[in-house]
Amino acid sequence: MTSPEIEKMANMESEYWWHIGKRYLVKALIKRHFEDKNDLNILDVGCGTGALAKFLTDFGSVTGFDMSAEAIEFCKSKGLNNVFVQDVSTLEEAKHSKKFNLIVALDFLEHVQDDILVMQKIREMLSEDGLLFVNVPAHKFLWSEHDEALEHKRRYHRLELTKKLNDAGFNIVSNSYFVTVISPLIILYRAWGNIFGKSAYPKTSYVLLPKKLNDFFVTLLKIETWVLLKTFIPFGVTLNVVARKNKS
Repeated sequence: MTSPEIEKMANMESEYWWHIGKRYLVKALIKRHFEDKNDLNILDVGCGTGALAKFLTDFGSVTGFDMSAEAIEFCKSKGLNNVFVQDVSTLEEAKHSKKFNLIVALDFLEHVQDDILVMQKIREMLSEDGLLFVNVPAHKFLWSEHDEALEHKRRYHRLELTKKLNDAGFNIVSNSYFVTVISPLIILYRAWGNIFGKSAYPKTSYVLLPKKLNDFFVTLLKIETWVLLKTFIPFGVTLNVVARKNKS
């Protein structure tokens, strides 16, 4: 990610509907799979500018990795100390073997060239009873300037993601689409941008919304989280997967 996009994320992630909804989803998944534990050893892979990592400190000890030194500086400005500039693709994962109860890789795998290699390294760092939470952007037809600005390598089909996780040594606990209700608006906005709004220097499609509308979108994502915990959601612009190590 470019410096302007990193700064934009740092400025928006505390209040922007998508980031709030993502944190709410993670909290719900932790409560489902770990009950009320607050002593987890957590790794936030691709921790970005730190809002999620800071949020996760309510549930235990948090380590953060990110490839951007600038992003890590934003993390430290939030009081996070156990954060490191680290390309997971080159990580000597044996140093962290079976260390973490929970690894979150939210909006991260789409940034790495060899995603299966990274999944394998994550598997090595996960404890035998640990879980991996994954969020990635869905649907290749939604590729847009937004993806280029964020330096994505790909968007995912659900079967592609679950197959790659299986090949990397994971069993799928649950998988579902997310960000569903407002997906038609996002699809139209991206399509319009692809046809009429391409710029010489790619930029993200984050749009600051009036507070009432932003809060309404947050409410929609909270409702979607409740549905996701109960059943499979067949469409959305994000994929969410929970996986555990295949012990065979």
